Amino acid sequence: MTSEQVMTILVAAVLMTGCHSHWNDDHLSTGIYPRRQLWAVVPVRNESGSLQVDGAKVADHLANQLENEPGIDTLPVNRVLAGMEALEMPIVASPADALALRRVLGVDALLVGSIDAYDPYVPPKLGITVELYVDPRLPWFNTMDTRQLTQAAVDEQTRPMPSDPRDVRQPFTVASGYFDAGDPRTKDWLKQYAANRGPDAKAKAGWRLYEIDMDLYTEFVTHVVASRLIDAEAKRLAPPEGDQKDASANKPPA
Repeated sequence: MTSEQVMTILVAAVLMTGCHSHWNDDHLSTGIYPRRQLWAVVPVRNESGSLQVDGAKVADHLANQLENEPGIDTLPVNRVLAGMEALEMPIVASPADALALRRVLGVDALLVGSIDAYDPYVPPKLGITVELYVDPRLPWFNTMDTRQLTQAAVDEQTRPMPSDPRDVRQPFTVASGYFDAGDPRTKDWLKQYAANRGPDAKAKAGWRLYEIDMDLYTEFVTHVVASRLIDAEAKRLAPPEGDQKDASANKPPA
């Protein structure tokens, strides 16, 4: 069986069974986009120096948070891993890798992330950066300033020239954050997020579970970072009149 046949079977399986579904009142909403989106999240790279990071689990959290955004469906992370295995791609190490994987998976956008800081001990600390690689054939891709395309630098010695010249603009949108639960502002955000969530949501100090459980804390952080990414996308699609300072970095979790 050829590699092309393998990938055809993989993509067919992904499209038939791959995406999560939240069939609620918003299931037909397109959110900020003209139509519903299918995104994929790559297991995050660990650049923190910690041996305790589970990149696939963090990607699951990111996918779940994006799935809660109106108009976005996500592939299960194990489907993304299957695509990487078919491409013999152990990690997504470059924009060229991300663009190739996005095309193979057939998704509208691919999210690639890295863990920049990781400390699970109370108060926990977590830093994440995420990059969005978008299908350049999407109509709203062309809302960007075309001068950026001609000015974008491409190092041909370390990365081949993309087949589509618009790919030189990728990643399309970037969001990041460093969250120290010992910081008063982060702690306030954490309390707000934990309200009515989690196994002990009604308890007055139920938010502390998110402070002592790194998996829950990661859920909180990925929620904020995913929200920042969507905010950045919304601003790009509908830029405000005049120059306004981007306040997304100071936005508390919803």
